[in-house]
Amino acid sequence: MDHFLQRGGRTIETLSWHQKFLLKKELKITCRSFQQLGYSSVNEIELMNYLVSYRWKKKAPSSIKACREDILHIEPNEFFDYQQLIAQTSNLTIKDWHDLTDLF
Repeated sequence: MDHFLQRGGRTIETLSWHQKFLLKKELKITCRSFQQLGYSSVNEIELMNYLVSYRWKKKAPSSIKACREDILHIEPNEFFDYQQLIAQTSNLTIKDWHDLTDLF
C-alpha cells in the first residue's frame, strides 16, 4: 500500500490541500488538548510541521486513518522535544524569538 505522504522530508507547504483537509479535524482536537493543558501558543501549522518534517520523516503512516490516529496520540513532551531541537539547531538568536510566554 502506498504511504499517504509517500516521501519523508516533506513540509506542510508540500502537502496537497486535500491532505491538509483530511487531517484538519484531528489537528484541531490535538491543539485544543494542548491548549487545555496550558500550552496556549501551539497551533495546527506547528503540529503539522512537526509531523511531516520530524515524526513522519522516516516512516510515514500507511493510510489517512493511521495519520489521524497518530495525530491524536501526540504527547506534549514529544512535540516540545522537537521544538527544543529546532531552537538548538536554528540560526536565530534570543532576540528573534517573539513569543516565549509558554516558557514562563
